[in-house]
Amino acid sequence: MAIPFFRKDRNKPDEPAQPQKADEAYTDFGSTGSGAPDGLGIVVEEVGGSGESAIDEAAMLYASNQTDNAEALLKSLLAGGDPRAWHMLFDLYRLARREADFEKLALEYAMRFECSPPVWNVNAREDKSGKARGVSRPLVLPARLDASIGEKLAHILASLEKDATLQLDFSQVADVDLAGAQAMSDMLGRTRKTRLKFQVSGASSIIGLLKSRTQPDPNAQGYWQMLLAVYQLLGKQDEFENLAIDFAVAFELSPPSWENVQAAQEVAAPAHTIPTDAFVLSGVLSEASQEQIARLMQYAESRTDVVVDCSAVTRVDYAYVGTLIGQLMQLLGSGKAITLQGQNALVHELFRVMGIDQLARMTPARLV
Repeated sequence: MAIPFFRKDRNKPDEPAQPQKADEAYTDFGSTGSGAPDGLGIVVEEVGGSGESAIDEAAMLYASNQTDNAEALLKSLLAGGDPRAWHMLFDLYRLARREADFEKLALEYAMRFECSPPVWNVNAREDKSGKARGVSRPLVLPARLDASIGEKLAHILASLEKDATLQLDFSQVADVDLAGAQAMSDMLGRTRKTRLKFQVSGASSIIGLLKSRTQPDPNAQGYWQMLLAVYQLLGKQDEFENLAIDFAVAFELSPPSWENVQAAQEVAAPAHTIPTDAFVLSGVLSEASQEQIARLMQYAESRTDVVVDCSAVTRVDYAYVGTLIGQLMQLLGSGKAITLQGQNALVHELFRVMGIDQLARMTPARLV
């Protein structure tokens, strides 16, 4: 397999490179790319520097932190009807916290395409360090909660800013063992007094499952503790206090006390979720991201399928793309299958024009 590598002055991204697929749109925001075909080697080729599309140029301008130039170019492309330009401009406004411009563009979008426009996400914002803050992160829990969930939850919590929103989806959980129940209750306890917010789906199913396990057996305390933690999370004080009394009687122990904290919002299960054990990248990916990338490589060592959650990545610095490609090629060369998912439209188009879709399966964020 040949991987195009674009030879150009990285300080001059407006002197464009030849893209591999200039007109590849993703209007349905489905998956693109499939990684390397089995049995083929990897060859790095340099290609020429002319003939790129304006979409490609806008992606490279944004990657080079030339936001004003990228915005002007994207605005000039709206009349052409390429939905990618609209998607990229929406994400540019969202990341820059320009709500008024976003809403104006949404109105134009609705009139142009005669469909519902995307909705401003009031949670997402970017701090001065470039880290995504207030991000709403969906997390679908596996069919079986066991001891392994503790490490996965710790990894995900470490990737979130304090004021983020974590969407816990219990709808697929069909079994819980004691270690998994204890890990979940410990996690909920640790986050109770932080600024982390929760949205919960599948609450009734996990409550029903835990109720069936709350027997007066000394070995079953973990189930009681998780159910108490879920009641606390959901703001169900009456149910919590009734169960706490039963806990005290069953085990002759003082039960946890009710805490007056913000209750989670119950929501429908998200249609698209990122696997629980995906590796999370965040902020601006640049030469300063070496520690993040080193952790990614360590994470990938024990896995054949490497899933990377890019939903909290705000930008990939143009000067860093070559390094990132090198790391992905190293994973591919060692037999890994790579999936990059959740990336915003600006990052997705940069990945495409730089040929990363030849290294990894790509599933961008949906425009909602």
